[in-house]
Amino acid sequence: MESNRREDRVGLCARCVHARTVEALRATYWLCGLAKTDPRFVKYPRLPVLVCSGHVPREGGSDPP
Repeated sequence: MESNRREDRVGLCARCVHARTVEALRATYWLCGLAKTDPRFVKYPRLPVLVCSGHVPREGGSDPP
């Protein structure tokens, strides 16, 4: 159930191979790995991400590192 709520808040990044979470003292940020090499992508996208040309679903639905 928590997983579904997170996906509602985060969007596609919750299950994308390029997404990583960054834990801060008061918040969790989602980092887009594609932003390192492609200027079309934002390093910390505004959530929820509903459409993304770089989205690649993570196999097995595992949580991001």
